[in-house]
Amino acid sequence: MAKQWFAIRTKPRDEIKARDQLRLQNFEVYLPLVNTRISHARKVSWQPRAFFAGYLFMHLSHDEQRWTTIRSTIGVLAPVSFGLFYPPIPKAAIAMLQARHDEQGFVSVDLKPEAPFKAGEQVRLNGGALKGFDAVFVEMRGEDRALVLLDWMHKKTRVLAQTASLVASKS
Repeated sequence: MAKQWFAIRTKPRDEIKARDQLRLQNFEVYLPLVNTRISHARKVSWQPRAFFAGYLFMHLSHDEQRWTTIRSTIGVLAPVSFGLFYPPIPKAAIAMLQARHDEQGFVSVDLKPEAPFKAGEQVRLNGGALKGFDAVFVEMRGEDRALVLLDWMHKKTRVLAQTASLVASKS
């Protein structure tokens, strides 16, 4: 029978330890990592972190689905299951993640959607409680929100606005 991918829950921040322990048992394991910027006590460092915090993936044939062995591995909490059903992850989803690796082996993702305006561009709020106010576009915050600077009583105020309510300002 063909191998399938399964999601495995890990203990908090033990994804790498669980991956290493499962590999020692000759399991095929995939742990997508991202290079994360960590700031602590005015020091900045970059550390690998799990792309899906608390999860990794295992490629198992029917004969390799030894759930008790997997569950008792150091760093592992349990396979993702619904009662006695262990849902497989589509191969295409794993292939898509693997295709997004950069030269260091980290999953590379553009975290900000394409902005409808350039940073510093004048916009007008065309909806909501601040309808009619002019602002300056700063950046996208999610898929449908934008951070803008609103000139409110001679003070620049940061406001989150729905991108659908923003239009280019004529002034």
